[in-house]
Amino acid sequence: EVASQHYQYKGRFILTSVKSGLMIIDQQRAHIRLLYDRYLAQISSRQGASQGVLFPDIVQFATSEIPVLQSVLEDLSFLGFELTDLGGGSYAINGVPAGIEELNPIELVRNMVHTAIEKGCKVKEEVQSSLALSLAKAAAIVPGQILSSEEMVNLVDGLLTSAMPNYTPDGKIILSVVKEEELEKMFR
Repeated sequence: EVASQHYQYKGRFILTSVKSGLMIIDQQRAHIRLLYDRYLAQISSRQGASQGVLFPDIVQFATSEIPVLQSVLEDLSFLGFELTDLGGGSYAINGVPAGIEELNPIELVRNMVHTAIEKGCKVKEEVQSSLALSLAKAAAIVPGQILSSEEMVNLVDGLLTSAMPNYTPDGKIILSVVKEEELEKMFR
């Protein structure tokens, strides 16, 4: 079988041929789905890839935020964030998840703690899910990002092996198929 060709449209969609017609994939949403699946798996298998940093950033938390931070510290470490308590609400970020070098660690950790505060920390699974989602959204490719053929192949293959390829974790549509019959109709 010939390797399927993927075509990137306007830096936002990937078009690819499938048995039933033409599949159109939102590249950013597809990437969010893949990253989310990976991060959630890291939390549940209790192992993440962390990368040590040479010069740790210091993140400061209000007294009211610390109990929440403490409650998600372990999950954050499975995502790859290594935090050390320096006392007085200050924490050193000694390690960050592998693959997110471009992102601001202070902002990420802060956002994740705020996410946990909003969720109310009642249900562990829900908090873990929102931590994974907020990291996935931050780390995903952006619309307009030009992808190589290899990157498109990896993204499409990864998506099609996901347990939930059709929707992002927060329920947005990832892909749509224009059926062959519909295409035929266009050209009658």
